[in-house]
Amino acid sequence: MSFDLDPFFLFEEPRENPCVAESNRDAPSEYEKIFCPAVPGHRRGGERISDLEVIIPCDPIPSVIFTWISECLVQDTALQVLRDEGLTGFSTRPAKARLKDSYAMVSVSELVVTGWGGVAPEASGIREVDRCVACGQRHYSAIEEPRELVDIKSWDGSDFFMIWPLPRYRFVTSRVAAICAKYKISGVSLERDFPITAGGDGFSPGRLSYYMPSERAHALGDPLDIS
Repeated sequence: MSFDLDPFFLFEEPRENPCVAESNRDAPSEYEKIFCPAVPGHRRGGERISDLEVIIPCDPIPSVIFTWISECLVQDTALQVLRDEGLTGFSTRPAKARLKDSYAMVSVSELVVTGWGGVAPEASGIREVDRCVACGQRHYSAIEEPRELVDIKSWDGSDFFMIWPLPRYRFVTSRVAAICAKYKISGVSLERDFPITAGGDGFSPGRLSYYMPSERAHALGDPLDIS
């Protein structure tokens, strides 16, 4: 079951024949290590310290490539289109990519969403249900009503934006959808249906600073104690 997000879209990997990048085993990603002083089960990885280095298994290479954990890479030519068209709500982070067969380098950057749609309203079914006082780990309940996800009053007007605690879901405006269609940007699906099955057990995303630049994360997250 799914629900219409009109007038917004999800910017996500295609549901059929996606090109999913694999981690480069010669350059494994490094993450901050978090050790809970009270609950051993809360040991986990935090912010990714290293830049992405991936192997792309498909040729021809799409404009947009996702990883298995929904990180998003954009080829330089497509990135220039997004910038030239004046789309807002994103920044980039350096990344390296190679083709799986030839090992040839591919010029890409990681797309980082900086636009903000606020915290999911309680009407969506998402609410904080658990917090560890020792290490700060939080768990949020699952979605019940996706049509209530976007609170227009909390949206900053950006073309790309995230809603907390769903940082891996990239919400975008119709401008993004129109530009992707106009320039035939491949490797991405623009969907209005949000899957009701998403986050069936709820969400434990960590901190906002894991997903966007520190300064932006603190500006948005400090008042909410999620930065």
